Amino acid sequence: MEKLELHWSKNDDLSVDVGEHRLMIRIGIVGYGHWGPNHVRVINECKDARVVMVGDLDASRRAAASQAHPGLVTTELPEEVVTSPNIDAVIVSTPVVTHHSIAMSALNAGKHVLVEKPLCQTTHEADELVALSRQQDRVLMCGHVFLFNAGVRRLREYIYDDVIGTVRYMAATRTNLGPFRTDVNVLYDLACHDISFFSFLLGALPESGNAVASSFLQPGIEDVVFGSLKYPGGALCHFHDSWVNPRKERTLVVVGDKKMVVWDDMNSLEPIRLYDKGVQHDQYYDTFREFRTQIRDGDVLIPRVKQCEPLKAQDHHFVECIRDGMTPLSGGQEAREVVKILETLQRSIKNEGRQEVLHWDV
Repeated sequence: MEKLELHWSKNDDLSVDVGEHRLMIRIGIVGYGHWGPNHVRVINECKDARVVMVGDLDASRRAAASQAHPGLVTTELPEEVVTSPNIDAVIVSTPVVTHHSIAMSALNAGKHVLVEKPLCQTTHEADELVALSRQQDRVLMCGHVFLFNAGVRRLREYIYDDVIGTVRYMAATRTNLGPFRTDVNVLYDLACHDISFFSFLLGALPESGNAVASSFLQPGIEDVVFGSLKYPGGALCHFHDSWVNPRKERTLVVVGDKKMVVWDDMNSLEPIRLYDKGVQHDQYYDTFREFRTQIRDGDVLIPRVKQCEPLKAQDHHFVECIRDGMTPLSGGQEAREVVKILETLQRSIKNEGRQEVLHWDV
């Protein structure tokens, strides 16, 4: 690839020419905090896109962006990014409370939009975003990054290829000491990952759910949550998420009626272990006293899983969807479903863990 010539001001045409006059997808980033720099890095590694503008209210973050990427246009005004005629797509990496307004402005300006998870705070907001993206015929995608994790994708293969049989239950754990957030609680921050890949793995939406949570560090902002979702067919999915835990853990146990599998995202060399274990009953018995169960304890398979950076895979997928007119894996509709589940579970928390029924539009 030829060297890019990146010399412009805010008022210049930001078209990027990489030879033979082929124009790249020009992307603006709103928010250069924790994830913003990573989005710039992985987008600039994509052959079909470049980040050409970054917006952040914090002058020190704008200075950091300029230092890391000389020639990059920066602004303190998010609206300058989302309305710029020289921007084709916008990545929103800001506090959740701002997601809806920034994404709506970008869609109204005719931009494709990728929003960090969760898509927004409420189902009503999500409905507005989905409707506008369809009206504008623009890609709306949410950063449910674990759907692009190689280990999670392998789990999905095991389920869809019937390797583990019918899923009986899943148990997800996502804990660490921090980082602590003030804009959302741990349900919206961490459990939304678990919720997104429960539905992704099962290819279904939950019928009901409940959760309990507590606030130990910041009044009114829950920092530990335990919850469960019930899916069609009886599969039970449990999650435990916490900002207040001495151990950093990201694991998922999937128990099927044929085999069981454990995903450990902290183990980069061996993230998946497939257990040929199970329980079977004697086929014939006359009385309860004669009832017996047998434990099947077979081999443990540690498959080779080719690792890739999930954020890079996610952002490059966003570019592909824009370029080729594809439907995103984590599109607006899927993100809207996650937000509805989050709202339902938050209602359960307020009602001391009451089981809440989820009603889905046909």
